[in-house]
This record gives sequence, structure tokens and C-alpha cells, in this order.
Amino acid sequence: MAKKTGELKKRAWLAKQRLKMGYWDSVRREKAQAEIDGVDSRTVAAVFSRSRLIRDSEPTEATVLEEKLYRRVCEILDSDETAINPIGQLIDGEVYSSLDAAGKQRYVLELSTKFRELRERYIRERTGA
Repeated sequence: MAKKTGELKKRAWLAKQRLKMGYWDSVRREKAQAEIDGVDSRTVAAVFSRSRLIRDSEPTEATVLEEKLYRRVCEILDSDETAINPIGQLIDGEVYSSLDAAGKQRYVLELSTKFRELRERYIRERTGA
């Protein structure tokens, strides 16, 4: 019983966070924009729901690592100074030094792709867009 109430509290807290961050307002705006663009609005809602469900479901090792990386991206973007090399700030030195040349390139490219995705998420969540 205690596990169920813990899960209920967690889900209630997540719902409150979605309301605070303007999640549903952004879904409405995306649906309206999709109708203007001629895209099925249900497709837009499904994409929003799927990505949110993946993040909010039981944490896996991959989602925990992504959330840690997202917090680091938020710190970089929230700082008052302009980040000259945000990818360099995100690189894990131990992992990077253990890779060969091709592995280093692949690591930087994967990290830059992840940074771009997380920056877009940051902007969506902060502006409610």
C-alpha cells in the first residue's frame, strides 16, 4: 500500500510540474500550429506525450544519465556568460581520455547531438513554446 501512495504522490507531483512549466499550454499551441501547417494535431500530441512518458516513467540508467546531462546543460545555459564551448564543458574527461581517435570523434558528435536536443528541450520548457 505504501508503494502505491508513493507512486501516487510522485505522479501528482509530476502533474503539478507540468502545469507549472506550461506543458499543456505548449501542447495546445503546438496543436494549433499543426492545424495551420496542415499536420494532424493528434500526431503532435502523441509526440509530446511519448517523450514525456519516457522521461517520467520508471528511471532507467539511460534516463538517469540524460537527466544529469540535462541539469548540466541547464547550468550552462542559465549562467550569465555566453558559453564559448558548451560541448567542452560537457565532456567527461575520464571517458574521453580512454577513447581512441575515432572514439573521441564519435563521442563528441554524439554529445553535440545530445546537447542540441537538450537545449531545445530547455528552451521549450523555459519559454513554454
